[in-house]
Amino acid sequence: MTWILQEVRLFWTALTLLTRLPAPRLHGFQEDWLARSAVWFPIVGLIVGGLAAGVHQLAALLWPEPVPAVLALAAAAWVTGGLHEDGWTDVFDGLAASRSGRDPKRMLEAMKDSRIGSTGGLALVLLLLGKLGAITLLPAPRTAAALIAAHVLSRWSHLPLLWRLPYARPEGGMARALAGGVSGTRLTAGTIVTILIAAALLRWTALPPLIFAAAATLAAGLFFRRRLGGITGDCLGATNQLVELGVLLALSARLP
Repeated sequence: MTWILQEVRLFWTALTLLTRLPAPRLHGFQEDWLARSAVWFPIVGLIVGGLAAGVHQLAALLWPEPVPAVLALAAAAWVTGGLHEDGWTDVFDGLAASRSGRDPKRMLEAMKDSRIGSTGGLALVLLLLGKLGAITLLPAPRTAAALIAAHVLSRWSHLPLLWRLPYARPEGGMARALAGGVSGTRLTAGTIVTILIAAALLRWTALPPLIFAAAATLAAGLFFRRRLGGITGDCLGATNQLVELGVLLALSARLP
């Protein structure tokens, strides 16, 4: 019972960390709960994706595409507070400020700036257009499953990065307690849960999204290690959005 109670606490920690949804106040909170809660990130993605899919299905009763797709994206952004989209824009602003990422210190400084630059703004617009276009191309019966799978896989992408990479900012930051704190056991458990959810939702079509999510996460990890020596919260958000976009594009592609 003690183990179950602790896992429930870790689930609420993950939900509080990644969304704006109401959660009970956690008494006796400890910093190591943050990294240990990462195993529940795919389940949080399941909840966020389910809400987005529900909004899309209800909107589809009244309007044709792309209105349901826009509302689904808006719902997901509202639930998360635009947390991951913010990381996406910050990473692109950092790359622009550091001359294609060759100056790690300058890149980190630009990423920390709360203002959005022209490069980050353009990257955000293209990201949203890409997701919007992919959703509108999905076959209607598969849209809900695709939205949920995209959010589950995008939250899973945090786990390998947090398992393997250190925190890049010497002065610390929001993700410092997470970086390097995910154990191999929790990574394995989160990965198994993610694969099972994707397979249940997509059946045989789950393979391309799973391959892309793994490849994109690996590529992002190698890129951030080389450019920054580790990761920040913005790096996690950017990888999240890369995987979400890639999964939607993979599922809407005209493959044989």
